[in-house]
Amino acid sequence: MTEESSYINEFLEEVTETLNRLDRQFIALEKNPSNTDCLTEIFRDLHTIKGSCGLLGFNKLESITHSGENLLGKLRDGQLNVEPVIVTSLLKMMDAVWKTVDCLKKNGREGDVDYSTLIDTLVSLEKGEPQPDSLPTESLELGNVSSLPVAPKSTDLQKQSDIIPTTDNQDLVSSEDSKQTITTKEDKSEGKNIRVNVELLDSLMNLVGEVVLARNQFSRLLHNNNDSIIHGTSQNLSRVTTDLQETVLKARMQPIKNVWDKLPRMIRDLSMKCGNNIRLEMEGQDSELDKSLIGAIQDPVMNIIRNAIVHGIETPEERQLAGKPEEGVIWLRASNQNGQIHLEIQDDGRSLDFHSIKNQAVNEKRITSEQAEILSDKDCGKLLFLKGFSSTKNSLMKTTKGNGLTHTREMIEKIGGTLDIEIQPGVQTNLKIKIPLTLAIIPALIVSNDSNSFAIPQVNIRELLWLEGKQSLQQVEEISGSQFYRLRGNLLPLVQLSHALKTDQPEHRSDLNIVVLQADDISFGLVVEQIHNAEEIVVKNLDSLLKNIKVFSGATMMGDGEIVLILDVMGLAQNAMMISAESSRDELMETIASSKDTKESQAMLIVSLNDEQRVAIRLSDVTRLEEVKISDIETSGKESVLQYRGELMPLINIPQLLNASDDHQETRDNFEVVVHTHEGQSLGLQVKNILDIVQAKVSQKRSNQALNLLGTIVTDNSVVDVIDVTLIARNFFKMYPVK
Repeated sequence: MTEESSYINEFLEEVTETLNRLDRQFIALEKNPSNTDCLTEIFRDLHTIKGSCGLLGFNKLESITHSGENLLGKLRDGQLNVEPVIVTSLLKMMDAVWKTVDCLKKNGREGDVDYSTLIDTLVSLEKGEPQPDSLPTESLELGNVSSLPVAPKSTDLQKQSDIIPTTDNQDLVSSEDSKQTITTKEDKSEGKNIRVNVELLDSLMNLVGEVVLARNQFSRLLHNNNDSIIHGTSQNLSRVTTDLQETVLKARMQPIKNVWDKLPRMIRDLSMKCGNNIRLEMEGQDSELDKSLIGAIQDPVMNIIRNAIVHGIETPEERQLAGKPEEGVIWLRASNQNGQIHLEIQDDGRSLDFHSIKNQAVNEKRITSEQAEILSDKDCGKLLFLKGFSSTKNSLMKTTKGNGLTHTREMIEKIGGTLDIEIQPGVQTNLKIKIPLTLAIIPALIVSNDSNSFAIPQVNIRELLWLEGKQSLQQVEEISGSQFYRLRGNLLPLVQLSHALKTDQPEHRSDLNIVVLQADDISFGLVVEQIHNAEEIVVKNLDSLLKNIKVFSGATMMGDGEIVLILDVMGLAQNAMMISAESSRDELMETIASSKDTKESQAMLIVSLNDEQRVAIRLSDVTRLEEVKISDIETSGKESVLQYRGELMPLINIPQLLNASDDHQETRDNFEVVVHTHEGQSLGLQVKNILDIVQAKVSQKRSNQALNLLGTIVTDNSVVDVIDVTLIARNFFKMYPVK
């Protein structure tokens, strides 16, 4: 690479970051024209771009930005007022700059588009000459997000990570023309931050994956080895590998605002065309997501927001008649929870009418009239995800034919996420997205069928069930040829893994191993031959020959070199519906409805501390349940520890922690341990007995961090405290950090 091309590449990287910032600043200026600081920043950024263009010989870019800079100078000096027609023209200037920069990235040339008319318009506005009532607006084709005026995606020429923002080390003092006086302020970030090529991060991630595989293989080799020195070395290797993995993942993480920064401009242009007035409210912009997923969620989020503008939020006149404020609102919320990022996109528009949706579904023969009568409001909203199903009755623009939310949902499911919808007719629509923070290394449960092993992502697993002997026969029911297990009073559809994969049926067993899985908001039980251990697995893409098989999402290599396919839970759920097609549709819908959790309740594990006192633990906080011999407990410093799956697992005596003494503890040979995983480290919670699993709603009235309590539940007509396992683990590892 020559020195000149290096300068050009650096310019293109920096100008892309600056343009993203300018898009956001122009929208902010239009909303608050008196914001002189914002206007000064815009002027300075555009001046920096123009100056660099002159030095590098990009004459077209220099002409475009020069005309915009002159107009901004008049606005900054108070000679002109910030008006919509001026902001619109300046945004068109931004579009011209984006397109020209995109051409430079592709072939090093500025392109053949003539922007003389745009430049004349900017000059005319600078002179204060009257303008037409409305400027021509480029048509926005609703079936194609890429036609919206947003930043182009990076090309091969610009593959640098956006992790570290560019710092502006110039401060404008005065300006009469292009001969502006500039002073330089100290750049304190020099030496602390560097740019890293995304391909280098990808290589690092692949290498970390190989290290994880080697660690898993080493751990297997040591499974039957009793040498304490070798086990200590293995634990150190495991800790360093986990730290390395987390560090590289952090380097790949980017704030979700990198996607959101493009939205105000899109909303502004589209709402002007639709004739409605919309305000965007954002929360959690600093929530982070893996670099590979940042781009993947851009189109789904834009699709949802575009639908809200075009189909959901009414015009000011309609809103006034409905008793609403003339200005509609779109809320964007993001938060990191349990290894996932949760997104909510909510608008206060007209939403949809359940009766109309049901009638349309019946008319299109998607459901029967009898099914429509028993369909819940939540399930009614899910009809919008059916392919080809769309409601454009109140659309503010002519829409192109497309799959609407169907395509949006497919894009989200492709990256291992889920999409849900909540509708309040006439009030609001809320779409909820859940996606993993990364797709590279994930915790998974290993199961097997007919000597073949498979991995199930833990994020989709609710609980594990083992039914022995007569119990398995008594609690499994058959309805129209399909099997169901009555789990805590609700019917759980069962899917035989061998049936789903169309492999040989295993020999008849008197016991059943059931993995209860969650696909969207539908639960079902996957019957497997054996359940093995949980492991961190490195996700590899499938060969092109296997990509069309919906029940698989990837592959991984185990410690012993075995290649294991990763099951796609959503694909299995869809396959389960096909398997159950022989059932009457009414019975199937009723069964599925009865298997769903209510929004308020959650699964709780009930344990006893002594003969009289019980507490509850959220099942989502439980990794595994173990029965342990008293003689197996060892002491390490001040801690009680247990040899567990090749590592020393610390133990916490929960009765002792909660001041609930157990008078018979010393006379027992065994005790129960609830295994909890905190940031990759196993922690054993010692209790007297494991009693039951119940479904209950947590009341937070008696929540008390000092007592490690989340709240209470009511079960068997009695009140039971719910302990905060996450808080207990966090406090424990602060006191006894992992060495």
